Amino acid sequence: MGDRLSIGSVANKAGVTPDTIRYYERLGLLPMPTRTPAGYRQYADGVVNRLALIRNAQQFGFSLRDIASFLRVREKGGKPCHDVRRAAEHMLEAVDRQIAELVATRDRMQQTLRLWGKKLAGTSDDQPAYLP
Repeated sequence: MGDRLSIGSVANKAGVTPDTIRYYERLGLLPMPTRTPAGYRQYADGVVNRLALIRNAQQFGFSLRDIASFLRVREKGGKPCHDVRRAAEHMLEAVDRQIAELVATRDRMQQTLRLWGKKLAGTSDDQPAYLP
C-alpha cells in the first residue's frame, strides 16, 4: 500500500470506528477513498487530520451537517473561517442564554426550598404542611 492507510489503520489513529469513517464518507465529510483492485479502501495520511477536525468541531457543538457544509466551501476553494467563527459565536450566545435560564431556575428552586423549609419548621410531623 505504500503511504496509503487501510480503514482499520485510519480508525485506530483517529480513535474512531471503521463504521464512523464509512458514515462520514456517506455524509460527504470525507472524500471517497481510492480502492485497491480487491476493493479495499486506501486513505492518504491527511484523512486522520480531517477526522480530528470533524471530531473537534462536533465537540464544540457543530452538527455533522454544519461541518459538511463548511468543508464543501473549503473544498471548492472558499474560505469558510469567518462563517465558522460567526456560527460559533451564535452557539456560544445560545449557551449563555441557557446558562442564564438555568441559573434563574436554580434561584427559583432555592427560594421555594427555603419557603418550604420555613413552612415545615412550623408544622408538626403528623400534620400536612400544605406546601405552596
